[in-house]
Amino acid sequence: MRKYIAIPVYSEGTAQSIAFRTHREMRYSMPSSSFIDEYSQALWARSFAQRAKPFMTSSGTVNHILDVLRYRGAQKYNDRIHQRRLAKQLGRCDPLVRPSLLARMRDQPLTPQTFRYDRAIGVEIECMKPVGKEVEVPIWARAKGDGSIRQAPNTEGVEYAILIKRSELEHRLYKFCGLISDHRVNTSCGLHVHIDCRGRTEDDVRKIAKKMTAWMIALREFVPESRRNNTDYAALSFSETNRYRAVNFTAFRKYKTLEIRLHSGTVDYTKIIAWIRLVELLFVINGKPKGGAEGVAALSQLPLTEYERSYWLKRHQQLNPGHYNSSTPSTETE
Repeated sequence: MRKYIAIPVYSEGTAQSIAFRTHREMRYSMPSSSFIDEYSQALWARSFAQRAKPFMTSSGTVNHILDVLRYRGAQKYNDRIHQRRLAKQLGRCDPLVRPSLLARMRDQPLTPQTFRYDRAIGVEIECMKPVGKEVEVPIWARAKGDGSIRQAPNTEGVEYAILIKRSELEHRLYKFCGLISDHRVNTSCGLHVHIDCRGRTEDDVRKIAKKMTAWMIALREFVPESRRNNTDYAALSFSETNRYRAVNFTAFRKYKTLEIRLHSGTVDYTKIIAWIRLVELLFVINGKPKGGAEGVAALSQLPLTEYERSYWLKRHQQLNPGHYNSSTPSTETE
């Protein structure tokens, strides 16, 4: 079993100092707990031997340098352990513990460049979590408070921002929805989807935004009435300066995305993934709804799969009971 010790990068002067002391055959012993494999030992030794070549007169210099490196590595390890014990006794945080890779990633901006995604989907889920509950979100997600949410008793408003590689969307989104399955939503919550527009010009994205706005107007019956008439945060009109539109064009200038804000808040995986797929279809489809079609008529113009068409027709019936000669009020909250 190969074990390693952390060997710092020595300057040329330090390497020469090591070579000088090895010339005087100042040998040290290294504890077995700091053993490194022989191949790495040889590489490090040759590297330091070349940098300190003028000071080497003994044929055993490489082995002597190894002894010094092992000793220094072991001593640094023991010093760190000792200082951590002192810090713990004094009740201080450990200044020697470096942030882990995960901690550093959480401090980075949530952008495709950070994660080197070739194509990404961003999702913002506004909801209410139980008071005091802390959700340990993955590195590709962030959680923050949201003052626009009307909180129910014993809940706290929270917005989860998610950035997922498109090829991993279904799997990761399903797992994330499982993490927040006990969260609640109301009519003040929304679901925002960010479509990756990197590589497109502003004029291209502007045309797509206008086209998608027309489709959002035509398909507004597929979202609850609280979203159809929400002129404060998801108005059904195009604007180049106001981000509170069903299709937020201003997101392109800031994030290189096109944000779709029309859908109501939900933590249900089926509803979220169905909306994302519909938005992706509207993003690439050519043209606006024909003949001023709206509702089911507009939906019939889209090339949906049988399952997707069945889902949206059922959704339409749930959200518009009056269209189906039913007096039963809608109980939809998402």
